[in-house]
Amino acid sequence: MKQLMCVVVLALMAPHLIAGDCDTKGVIVKKSFLQSVHDCTEYLQIPKERLMQYMANEFPPDDETKCLLFCVGVDLGWWNNTCGLQVPSIVSYFQPVQGDKQYEKRTKECLERRVGAIESPNSCCQAYETFQCYFQEFGNLVTCPQYVRLTKLQATQAALDCLVMLRYPADLLKVYASGKVEDSPETRCLYHCIDLRTGMYTPNGISLTAFYVRDTAYNDFRYLSKETKACRDRIRQSGCDKCTEVYKTHRECLNGLGEKAYTSGLIIAASKIALTNLGVACAPEACAGHPTYHPTHPPTKPTYTPKVYTTTKQPCSVCNNRYEAAKHYPSPAASVEPAVALSYSNRKPATTCTKCVMGQVYNLPFVAYKAPSCSCNRCTARQY
Repeated sequence: MKQLMCVVVLALMAPHLIAGDCDTKGVIVKKSFLQSVHDCTEYLQIPKERLMQYMANEFPPDDETKCLLFCVGVDLGWWNNTCGLQVPSIVSYFQPVQGDKQYEKRTKECLERRVGAIESPNSCCQAYETFQCYFQEFGNLVTCPQYVRLTKLQATQAALDCLVMLRYPADLLKVYASGKVEDSPETRCLYHCIDLRTGMYTPNGISLTAFYVRDTAYNDFRYLSKETKACRDRIRQSGCDKCTEVYKTHRECLNGLGEKAYTSGLIIAASKIALTNLGVACAPEACAGHPTYHPTHPPTKPTYTPKVYTTTKQPCSVCNNRYEAAKHYPSPAASVEPAVALSYSNRKPATTCTKCVMGQVYNLPFVAYKAPSCSCNRCTARQY
């Protein structure tokens, strides 16, 4: 009875959980799984009585639920229609059971068996089966809000906001727009602003977990290695200012990890937009009594010679499963490759119609749901 009351209260509080009382900066998004479930029931106009079922961790294999979980996957960043599963984003929502050393192996085998059986390009079914493998084999759902990666468009807007707020002059914007993002006090503070605004920089310094999720398509576990953490901590404890701390961490600790030149690419794109916006005047009545600001000081030039940092990581396509091996950095989910949900054309299960063998289930509320035995439906009934 107490558990039922908890579910009822949680469902009633869901709208307030979305708004929350969080004090966040910029475009940072942290969201829990249940918040996303609530939002997606609204987006898809699913009856509210079904929300109670989902809040109790019951996800039956009907079309409505499958497309709900597809929506959740897109909303939380762990599903992409082009690349399929985005491992760093989904693992942040599951906590393996202490002492369990087989969860990676079981999850991978489940993906091969269940997602690999889907022949039609049904994104709802693929996302649903992917979620079920993590739900049943990887660990328990994490209830706390987790960092949700921004799209490149959102991150570019954050960089543009920083350029405007820091009031950088057109001359400097032209330098950035030309592709030259060189070391200078202005560049260092721009890196700091962008990382702060997008959630990469926290009161505890650079968040390596956030960087790992940000570059989710690369699944680069070196972000989480002891060596990277030690490098970050060394710079943070050196006593330098925050702008220098962020910039040096990017150059000395994160260079060559994940997506190449991600932040500098944001700066170049945002500078081009900022220069375009400078030529667009607001309505005269909107600006009455507010004189236009004209910076009187040119950008400060660095008094030191910028270092050249070589890149060790070779560029590669996001979706072609060519990821740089990280032999010296053991990963918590190294056996699960990104985009695995769309790469099983040559690996089919021995039988196409089997009973629902759930294996060792950790999310106990799901066990209470008596699902019917699996049919031969290969998810071809409805296309999304």
